[in-house]
Amino acid sequence: MAVKKVAVVADPYTVYALRLLGAEGYPASDPREAAERLREIAAREDVGLVLLSAEYYEDAEEAVRRLREERPDMIVARLPTVREPGEPMNVQKELLKALGMG
Repeated sequence: MAVKKVAVVADPYTVYALRLLGAEGYPASDPREAAERLREIAAREDVGLVLLSAEYYEDAEEAVRRLREERPDMIVARLPTVREPGEPMNVQKELLKALGMG
């Protein structure tokens, strides 16, 4: 079985950071451009995982759906970024859970 690559479609800064970890990067400045990048990636047989920036994910939903239909062997996942509003974390609860007491 051939080794599959990871491709990232996100803003240029996120792409650059994940390239340092070995992923292939496709910078996009808006959801339309992200959808175009997804179409380019769909033609590649050597990509197995696509991480799509959360800020483009919902607006590029049609391109994601099409990619999943055309390439059921390729996983498309939503990539959280620093620009996405986060959920507050209950640190005490998480610490107790990690210690086996929660």
